[in-house]
Amino acid sequence: MNQSDHSVYSRRMNVKIVERADLDVQKWDELVVRTENAAFFSCSFYLDAVAENWCALVDEDYRVGIALPYTIRAKQRILYTPIFISYVEVLGDFDPTMNLKQHIISHFKTIEIEIKQPILGTPQAVFTTQFLQDSPSRKGQVNRMLNKAKRFELEIFESTNWEPVFAFIDSELAGKFSGMTPISLERLKIAYRSAAHKKMIRVFEIRKEEKLLGGIICLESKDQLLYSKGAALESAKENGGMYAAIDAAIQCSVLANIQFDFGGSRVEGVRRFNTSFGGTDVDYFAYRIDNSPRWFRGLREIKKRWFKKS
Repeated sequence: MNQSDHSVYSRRMNVKIVERADLDVQKWDELVVRTENAAFFSCSFYLDAVAENWCALVDEDYRVGIALPYTIRAKQRILYTPIFISYVEVLGDFDPTMNLKQHIISHFKTIEIEIKQPILGTPQAVFTTQFLQDSPSRKGQVNRMLNKAKRFELEIFESTNWEPVFAFIDSELAGKFSGMTPISLERLKIAYRSAAHKKMIRVFEIRKEEKLLGGIICLESKDQLLYSKGAALESAKENGGMYAAIDAAIQCSVLANIQFDFGGSRVEGVRRFNTSFGGTDVDYFAYRIDNSPRWFRGLREIKKRWFKKS
């Protein structure tokens, strides 16, 4: 199929919303695999774990599609970005002339989503994530912290045993950030368990004298190694442990000839950390559209004010 034929075919595709229960999961996951550098966030088992609900906008041949996570409040569907997903993205043979926006806004009256491509028009905000596009390029602070880790005799061990490191993550993050609840952490645990079963998880443990001090958990697809979460004791962090673990993960991605995804963050300090390893900013787009009934908008506003006071 030449480029002209491909474009015509794309414009003629009939896409529709398919609920998760009716989705052909095998075809969906094949679409994810076919899409170059598709984010781990689009894998069906990962969405099953971290999203409250999800459906997909796909054509009948699964040549193009986008996952659409949603929650339900007062019988109203809200398109949202789950806590352990940075963004959703259009997969497959995407043609910008395709009107995906019409299908999405007709199905969801309330939209609070981040998307890799600006398919819903002008975004309300632009965020950045970081990828290692070329060879690692460590800046001064990274080298200093890696040397500090050596002097402190920290060692990095690669394994697939994610549960001991998850215990550090659970202890450090629970209740400290918005949305980081016992329920959300349990969802993440389910995602890791499934990834381990599929041999798609890599763990980089921080140890000293064989004692586990923390580590990071990464998720691996055919094209990418995604930094998911990590945590460590203060002594390990202060002495370069997290720098050493990230560096080991990056070296792993280089050897496997796959892209390293830092996972992104809206926190400027985390962004600086990522770029100090040579991470490159990649934009993604935030949409906030509210065409919900007036009573529902009022109810949500009252809820927001209540939480600000409490």
